[in-house]
Amino acid sequence: LQLEQGSFPTSYIPTNGSTVTRSAETANGSGDAATFNDSEGVLMAEISALDEVHTSNKVISLSDGSSSNALLLYYSIGTNKINIFDGTNVGEYIAPNIKTFNKVAVRYNSNSTTLWVNGIEAVSIASKVFSGFNVLNFTNENDILPFYGNTKQVQYYNSALTDSELEQLTSWTSFTDMANGQQ
Repeated sequence: LQLEQGSFPTSYIPTNGSTVTRSAETANGSGDAATFNDSEGVLMAEISALDEVHTSNKVISLSDGSSSNALLLYYSIGTNKINIFDGTNVGEYIAPNIKTFNKVAVRYNSNSTTLWVNGIEAVSIASKVFSGFNVLNFTNENDILPFYGNTKQVQYYNSALTDSELEQLTSWTSFTDMANGQQ
C-alpha cells in the first residue's frame, strides 16, 4: 500500500522499514554521433520547473562536450524565461508559468534556430553551424547546471521538422490535455 501526500503520484521505492530518498534521474545511453545530425534537427521536451525563482540555469543540451559546439534549452536564473543558446546567440521567451508543463521544441538548421512553445514559434535566432553532436544531456555541455525540474518526455529528430509539424508536436491534443498540462 502506498499513500500519496502530494497532488501527484510518485514512484514506489522499496525501503524495508527505513527512510530512503529517491536519486536524481539520469539520461545514460542517450545517443552517440550516429544518432545526431549536425546540420539540422529538433530537440523536443515536455518540461516544468520546480520553482519560478531559481539560483542557476536549468539546462538540457545537445553537444560534443565542448562549450563552443553546444545547443542549450534552459530556464534562466531567477526568471520566468525559457531560453535557447547556441554558444553565440541567446533567444529568450517569457513564459506565462514555468511551473506548469510546457511543450517546447528547438529546431536548428542552416538558416536559424527556433524555439517553439505550446504550439507557437516563440523565438528565432541566427543560425550557427554545429559539428560532432554526440550527446544529449540534462546538464550543460560541461556537466554542470543540471536540469532539476519535471520531465514528461524528451524526443530528438535528426531532421528539421516543418512549422506545421512543430505546431502539432508542441500543441495539446485536446482541451482536456491542455487543461491538465497547465493545471
